[in-house]
Amino acid sequence: MSRRNVVLTGLPRAGTTLTCRLLNQLPDTVALHEPIPPSKFVGLEEEVVLDGVEQFFRRMRRMIRRRGMAFSKQIKGRIVGHGGNLSREEEVRRRESRKVRRDRSEKKVAIEKDLGPDFLLGIKSPGMFSALLPLLKRRFPCYAVVRNPLAVLASWESYDRSTREGRQPSAEKYDAGLRQALDSIEDRLERQLYLLSWYFERFVRELPDAHVIRYEDMVSSGGGALSVVTPAAELLNEPLSNWNLNPAYDRERMRLLGERLLEQEGAYLRFYPRNSLEDLLEKTY
Repeated sequence: MSRRNVVLTGLPRAGTTLTCRLLNQLPDTVALHEPIPPSKFVGLEEEVVLDGVEQFFRRMRRMIRRRGMAFSKQIKGRIVGHGGNLSREEEVRRRESRKVRRDRSEKKVAIEKDLGPDFLLGIKSPGMFSALLPLLKRRFPCYAVVRNPLAVLASWESYDRSTREGRQPSAEKYDAGLRQALDSIEDRLERQLYLLSWYFERFVRELPDAHVIRYEDMVSSGGGALSVVTPAAELLNEPLSNWNLNPAYDRERMRLLGERLLEQEGAYLRFYPRNSLEDLLEKTY
């Protein structure tokens, strides 16, 4: 059953939420959006963490089968997921986040679909699961979603969250080295660049290339690129827009970010060669 429990991670603002929405359109598949409290496994031994994650998968399976419900971040009772326009989704999230109480019962969503006994269950948690990836890959199939690093940084800048300050608390809780490194960097952009590199280095080191899904490929294939997660995704053919040049992104800031990226030798070059960064940068002028 562990092979039907899928760990979904990736860069913040890279399309992991879109990934969940697309997977939820498939038969015999459920993808949950960050249902696990980010501090749940802090300080626990490795095997206890793995057992705890597996136990959570089992709990969600029972809850879905018996009650047609599961825990997931949601908007008005439905799992969140954008259709391409990131800035619009940001506005919705901000409005709804003010209304939703911190009570866990507010995270319950209805799972209204017919499911077999061994349906595919994916759980997404970019920060926590990226930090725990060396452990999780021992027991679960793991996949990461990435995106052109220039677009990622531009999105971090436009979305007022911890990543705008170059921090990721849900990852730092499980990686003391990451937390200490970010603490030592005073410049906000330098922290962002370090955090970006940390994510890409994690994926390069811990996952086969085939398990790293590019946002751009997911969009151009209408979701078909997710067939690496489940063959059923080959049937997806949804019209999707590439928002790497979202109008909400500050073009002047993007040019600065692009120049800084091109000055460095980051692990992101494994998936995004310099020409892909240069092409996107050129379009900002």
